[in-house]
Amino acid sequence: MSDTPPSSSALRQMLRRAVRGALATIAHGHKQIGNGWPAASMVVPTCDIDGCPILLISDLADHTRHIKADSRVSLLVTEADLIASATPDTGIQTDTARLTVFGRARLVNEPEDLSWIRQRYLQAHPDAAQYADFADFGFYRLDVEAAYWVGGFGKQRRLGGDKFIPTDVTALVNGHDDIVAHMNADHLDALSDIVGHYTTADPEAGWQMQSIDCDGIVLTPNSADIAALRIDFPRPIGTPAEAREILVEMCKKSRA
Repeated sequence: MSDTPPSSSALRQMLRRAVRGALATIAHGHKQIGNGWPAASMVVPTCDIDGCPILLISDLADHTRHIKADSRVSLLVTEADLIASATPDTGIQTDTARLTVFGRARLVNEPEDLSWIRQRYLQAHPDAAQYADFADFGFYRLDVEAAYWVGGFGKQRRLGGDKFIPTDVTALVNGHDDIVAHMNADHLDALSDIVGHYTTADPEAGWQMQSIDCDGIVLTPNSADIAALRIDFPRPIGTPAEAREILVEMCKKSRA
């Protein structure tokens, strides 16, 4: 691993790749411990366009009750298992990169915002559709106030929320569906070329764009046996014009 601390974009990309995370909340009304104790639980996050985590959680869960009493939370993600493994030869692995984001979790209930957040979450976790509309489930967005990355001994970076999360991606949010529709209608060949250049996946698997965010794109194949694919951008974007520019640049590079 490089001694140069990762950029904020690279840290957001790490957060976007996480398949699970450890959510820490402040206990309230817990049956086993008093109010104010730190309580950790496992959650399955995804990320909004700007990188803020999105959670789908039940009112029946302890962590949801805690959040309603005190919205301050932290979310830990890692590129390896949350529990370190040990072997006779190497001992405990201590150099696994991990990222903690701190923020306030808020219930998303405005109809327009809820529709968008629901779409984002279910695209990443389609199986959640079977319970997402249950009355006791709600979508929460974690508005990030700080981030802390550890890459091993002596490797760390601390960022304020204003340095970790882009300040304004409204134009990209508003143009998201049009970008996706345009790429899938007119530029499937470009997506195939990008897959072939930037990944080891089969470029002939019928890739279509599922979503785009400030840090990359998610593509889905025409076969249920092949997993969705995320390709990160070399730099962050914030507008449809910048999305077009970076996709054209990546396509040209893949065809060079």
